[in-house]
Amino acid sequence: MGLPWRNGRAGLAGRAWLTFALASSAQPAQAHVKWFAPFNVAGAPATLPDVLTDPFPLLLLSSMLAMMLIHVGDRMIAGALPRSAIERWFEPWKPQTPDIMRVTLGAFMLCLWLLGGVLLTPELKTGNPAVSWFQLLLAISTLSWSTAWIAGVGIIILYAVAIAEYGVFHLMDYPLFLGIAAYMIIISRGIERLRPYALSILYVAMAQTLLWASVEKWAFWAWTMPLLAQHNRITFGIDHRTYMVLAGFVEFVTAFLLLYGRASLRLSALFLLIVFLAAIIDFGKIDAVGHAMIIASLAIAIIEGPTHVNRVVQNRIPSHWIGGFEQSLTYLGFLILFFLMYYGLHGLIYGSLA
Repeated sequence: MGLPWRNGRAGLAGRAWLTFALASSAQPAQAHVKWFAPFNVAGAPATLPDVLTDPFPLLLLSSMLAMMLIHVGDRMIAGALPRSAIERWFEPWKPQTPDIMRVTLGAFMLCLWLLGGVLLTPELKTGNPAVSWFQLLLAISTLSWSTAWIAGVGIIILYAVAIAEYGVFHLMDYPLFLGIAAYMIIISRGIERLRPYALSILYVAMAQTLLWASVEKWAFWAWTMPLLAQHNRITFGIDHRTYMVLAGFVEFVTAFLLLYGRASLRLSALFLLIVFLAAIIDFGKIDAVGHAMIIASLAIAIIEGPTHVNRVVQNRIPSHWIGGFEQSLTYLGFLILFFLMYYGLHGLIYGSLA
């Protein structure tokens, strides 16, 4: 039975807090639907009037309010606990973060070689047997940092091959791989003038991947219905269409905080890490391998925390509440931007807006 979103006796504020609480506690559908269910990227997405119906507006207001409160909480934590004190907790782990990426990437490429016939993710199939041996070469290159840049270049090549076979729109799901490639090349080649920005590039690529996936949950919600029918327990009894709207907002909020959060950046990364790891219980080895690189990236974000670019984009408005209002509007701007990007690019490539 669905939730009573249209109960006129419930006040807007009460419903907002109810839906926000559900959004915060519900496990998003983090198993990538393209790996487990039929899909058609060229098909028309749900129309905007269909997407923006109840409960979308209510959840949008709830998430904007949550963003304001998160900003205030970030400022209060920063005032009570200096950044140096927080960073001291993670300092012993920071020298290991490049190796987390290098080792995970090596294991990931080795798994792709063993699986065979896959470019970068399970649905990106290829019939070229040379790809598997190329992936083995990339796995071997990660054994040392002196050669790890080869893996970075190799990822770019595989991404380009995937674009040639599946198109730009499909590969907009996976800019994380380009961020990982840049990170590996910068660290491996010791490009000192870019080294301070290697983590920022990784964070931006990771956030863009998750923000894009959020809009896909709204635009192509029907893809996930068979999957939710098979794994009904993860929906907590919530109507499946409503669940997808909730999942999209949870993912969008946490992805946005990877760019604009302070203490909340690490908390968002931790939340997403737990969700991705929990999804493996339901969706198994394919999910574990497919999401290995984002799991590694989230672990690095937890250890490293805000980067130089993160601190630059965060507003410095003296009033916590006015600053929170500004961040809430920035969040709304991101949401509108990604809707325009998603629907605009799909319409341009596939003619869905004609």
